[in-house]
Amino acid sequence: MQIKLILSAIENDPLRKKDPFMPLSLAILAGSAPEHSYKFTDMLWDSIDIDYDEEVDIVGISVRMSAEKIAFEIADEFRKRKVKVVMGGPQVSVNPFESLKHADAVAIGEGEKLWPEIVKNIKNNELKDFYVCSPLKFDSKGHSVFQLQELPSLENLPKPRRELFRRNYTFEMVFASRGCPINCDFCSVSRIFGSKYRLRPIDEVVNEISDFQKYYYLIDDTVFGRNNTYDYYIELYDKIAKIKDKNYWIGQANLNAAASDKGRKVIKKAAEAGMIYAAIGMESINRDVLKKSGSFSKMGLKNNDDVLEKMKENIRFIQDQGILISGWFTIGYDDDDEKTYYSTLKFCEEMNIIPVFTPVHALKGTDLYDRLKLENKLTDNHTNVTNVKHPTLTNRQVIDANVYVVKKGFEFTQVLKRSWFFMSKLRKQKSNSVGDIIHKTIFALITQINMGKITRGEVNKMKNKIKDNEQ
Repeated sequence: MQIKLILSAIENDPLRKKDPFMPLSLAILAGSAPEHSYKFTDMLWDSIDIDYDEEVDIVGISVRMSAEKIAFEIADEFRKRKVKVVMGGPQVSVNPFESLKHADAVAIGEGEKLWPEIVKNIKNNELKDFYVCSPLKFDSKGHSVFQLQELPSLENLPKPRRELFRRNYTFEMVFASRGCPINCDFCSVSRIFGSKYRLRPIDEVVNEISDFQKYYYLIDDTVFGRNNTYDYYIELYDKIAKIKDKNYWIGQANLNAAASDKGRKVIKKAAEAGMIYAAIGMESINRDVLKKSGSFSKMGLKNNDDVLEKMKENIRFIQDQGILISGWFTIGYDDDDEKTYYSTLKFCEEMNIIPVFTPVHALKGTDLYDRLKLENKLTDNHTNVTNVKHPTLTNRQVIDANVYVVKKGFEFTQVLKRSWFFMSKLRKQKSNSVGDIIHKTIFALITQINMGKITRGEVNKMKNKIKDNEQ
C-alpha cells in the first residue's frame, strides 16, 4: 500500500525552518509496518502546500498541539478524495472525539503496536474508529474500538525508517525509556506513557546509536534517570562511551540526580559518554509553586532545604561535568506575579543557564486542566496568552515580561558570558582535548543563538495572538 505520513505544523510556527530534530514518530511507524511504501512530509521543513491529488491509499497525520486546526483541514481534504486518514500524536490522544470528526480512525497512545493493526484493518475493510494503547479502559461512547490493555514491552522494537526523510537533520533522535512517575500537574507524559519506567534493552539502544553519524537527542523523560533506573543508565553510558568515534548528544534532565551520590555517578557517566547539553525543567524558583505543581521532588529538594541554594548546588555539579544547561520555567501559577519573571531571569543570569520561560498552560489530558476546569479557571486561549486565568497578571504584563526576558536573556553579551563560562568548565576537564573544547564551545554559542531566534518567535506569536484583544 502507498502510505503518506505527515507531521503537521502551521506556517508561522516558531520552529519552522529551525527545528533541528528528526521527527522520530514517523520513522517508527514506517518501521513497524515496513512491507508498505512510505513518503514523509515534515511540515516544519517541507512545503506546507500539500499535494492532495497524490496517489496514496492511507494518510497518517501526527498532530502537534499548535497545529490541530491545520491537521484537521489536511485530513478533510484527503477524505474528500476518498483517501483513508488516520490521526495520532499527543494532541489527538487528549482530544480523540473531535479528531474523529476529521479522520477515519484515531490512534491513542503509543503507535508501534497499533499501526500494523490499523494498516491491516484498512486493507481488509475492517477499520475501527479508535485504536487505543492504554491499560485504562477507554469509553468509546458507542464507537468501534481496538484496545491494547497493556503498555507494550520495549524489547525488540522495529528499526525506525530514518532513511525515508528527504533532508538531513542536525540531530538524530533515539530513546532508551518511556514513562514518568512524577506526574507534574501540567504534563501529560505519565498519562500517555505510564507512571512506571519501561526500559529498552541496553544493547539495542547502543546498536542504534552506533549507526549515527551526527549529534543525537536522547528523548527520555530524564536522561539522568531516577533511583530505580540509575544502574540502567550507568551501564548504558558505559557502553555508549566505548563506541568508536562516539558523537556528542543532548537530552532532557532533572536536577534531583545531582542530589545523591548514585545520581551524580550517572551524570558523570553521561558526560563521559558524550553528553554536552541538558534541557532541565526547573519550572519555578518558588517553593509553593514547586509544591503545588508536583515538581518539588524532581529538583532534588527536601522539606527543610533552602530551595534556591539547593537548586544552585545541583546546577553547579552538572555544569562542572562540562554540560551546558537551559532552565525551562513555567510561570503563571497563582503564587506568581510580574516580578517572578525578573527574579527568575536574575537567577538564570547568576547561574549561567539559558533562560526559557513559558506561560503555564493547561493541556487537555493533564491534572492541571481537570482541576482548573472544575474550578472554572480556564479562559479562551485564542484571545489570551494562555488558557489559565490569573488573579493579577494581564496579557500585556505577560507579554512585556517575556519581551524583556528574551531581549535581556539572549543579548549577545549574555550569550558570550555563558559560552565563556562553559568553556572555563571544559578547560578544567583533562579528558577534553583542545579540539573538544573548541567544538563544544562553538556548539554552545550556536545553540544559544538558535534558541534566541526560536524564543523570540514564540513571543511574537503571543503578541500577534492578542493584538486585538489586549487587556
